[in-house]
Amino acid sequence: MVQIRHFEFCCRSQDIESTVDRYRVFCHLQCNLGFYSFSLRGGAKKILLAPPKSYHD
Repeated sequence: MVQIRHFEFCCRSQDIESTVDRYRVFCHLQCNLGFYSFSLRGGAKKILLAPPKSYHD
C-alpha cells in the first residue's frame, strides 16, 4: 500500500493523473506462496527509499 500511495503522491506533485496503466510501467503483480504483491520491473529505478512514518496533509 505504501508503494501505491507514494506513486499517487508523485503523480499529484507533477499534476499527472495516477492510473493503473502508469503504475504498471514501474511495477508488476506477482504471486509468491499464495500471497500477491507488487515488485519493481527490471530497469525501473526505486523511487521510495524509506517508507514514510505518517501521512499528514
